Amino acid sequence: MDVSFVCSGEEPFEMEVGFFDTVQDIKEKLQSRRGWPAAAISLLHNGDVLADDVDGGGGIERHGIVEGSVIHVALVPDGPRLQPQRVKRSRPASKWRGEEGAARAPLLRVTVVSRCGAGRVEVAVAARAAVSALRAELERARGAGFPLPGDGAYFFIHRQSVMDEARSFEWHGVATGDEIVVFDGSVTRAPAY
Repeated sequence: MDVSFVCSGEEPFEMEVGFFDTVQDIKEKLQSRRGWPAAAISLLHNGDVLADDVDGGGGIERHGIVEGSVIHVALVPDGPRLQPQRVKRSRPASKWRGEEGAARAPLLRVTVVSRCGAGRVEVAVAARAAVSALRAELERARGAGFPLPGDGAYFFIHRQSVMDEARSFEWHGVATGDEIVVFDGSVTRAPAY
């Protein structure tokens, strides 16, 4: 399966990983592909540091990593490694915007471009908020003249991929300064069997 990797100061990239690969296997693949020492790599997914699976406890599927997941890579050349920990959340991340938890879910400033008109607007969204939050922001911007389809039938594209409104901006790899395009119409997906 293809998984996206994001590392500060580097362009995001995709790499194929096996469903039963361990975290250590992925670090070794990153070492051979990118030249990063496996011992200096910490992997993070959905805010959690991934343990090295030294106990043979299974592959990355136990961490919830699936096709299209985004894994953040932290390189710690000479210093303490990030320790695995589970972040306890008292409320959904999508509600953190503007609250004390905002440090853990930073605001992203993105530009939204309307294909149904000549509109551009800059919007601030929480990184871990569901993409559906953007729809609410744009409805407010409609009152200020941002052109949207009248029937509400539109969807979002980021880097030539349709955005799943139930997923977070972080899951889609959205970063500050990115452009999200509004397309008129709707998207249907074939049922998964």
